Amino acid sequence: MASSTIKTVHLVVNPHSGYGGQHLMLADLRASLSDAGFEVVEYTTRWAGDGMEYVRTIDRNNAAVAVWGGDGTVNEIANGLSGTDVPILPCPAGTENLLAKELRIPSDPARIAQIFTDGQMVNCDVGQINGKNFLLILGIGFDGEVVRRVSSTRTGHISHLSYFWPIWRTFWEHDFPKMKIVADGQEVFNDFGLAFVGNISRYAVGLRICRDALFDDGLLDLVVFDCREQAHLLMHAAFTLLRLHPLDGGIVYRKFKNLTIETDRPVPTQVDGDEGPQTPLQISVLPTQIKLLVPRQQRRGVWPWKEKHARDI
Repeated sequence: MASSTIKTVHLVVNPHSGYGGQHLMLADLRASLSDAGFEVVEYTTRWAGDGMEYVRTIDRNNAAVAVWGGDGTVNEIANGLSGTDVPILPCPAGTENLLAKELRIPSDPARIAQIFTDGQMVNCDVGQINGKNFLLILGIGFDGEVVRRVSSTRTGHISHLSYFWPIWRTFWEHDFPKMKIVADGQEVFNDFGLAFVGNISRYAVGLRICRDALFDDGLLDLVVFDCREQAHLLMHAAFTLLRLHPLDGGIVYRKFKNLTIETDRPVPTQVDGDEGPQTPLQISVLPTQIKLLVPRQQRRGVWPWKEKHARDI
């Protein structure tokens, strides 16, 4: 898709993402896109899944989608456009913005608009968990319980502070499950612990849980922490903060195409920052299912994806 063929930018807005001050930035983005010559069609989501339903109805000729929301909203749009050539640009407008940070999307509205004229389009893999697509990262066990607690009390905008008490309570109350994990037909873990599956390397507050993950390599990354009690979790957290894992003992790290996770009882999960299904889980990867818009590569080696997958938009 050449830059001259993008005529319409669908701006999908989640009004519950981020914080109030970002509404001023949203107005600047509308103006910058219009000044750049694009027709801007704005849609405000009304409920969970509404964004996915909307993008499935748009005229996909000469169109692109800008997502003004958090990672959960990006997940919705990716589900709606999976398998199409409509490129997606995730704006950093939510609490974490994991994908926007991974892609190095700027926060300045004028620079975001510029990506639609002189950026690049890259392929991105999509994961599946129990038949539902995901784009970023899954947390199984402790992480899923934290998100379940946040979701049960959420009424609007949230911040990093919203996670403090759920993390604190989960830390003291969590009973680590026994997990049996099979990757590509091989049992890789059968013990008590918690696990993550990533399509990108970045996680909350800049941690790189799945440190070797690439969103265009046709694989997903598995990280399993051997945990029986809270002291083990603190140890693993310290190694993660110091960026020493997965060199520490008690950690499994591998890439895979297909994965099954069974636990000794139903365990909650988080999927791209939102509450996901309980175990058991069937997880797999669908290579190059969506298109992403990213800033133009400035020099060789800057970007985490393979250069051959990027092309001018």
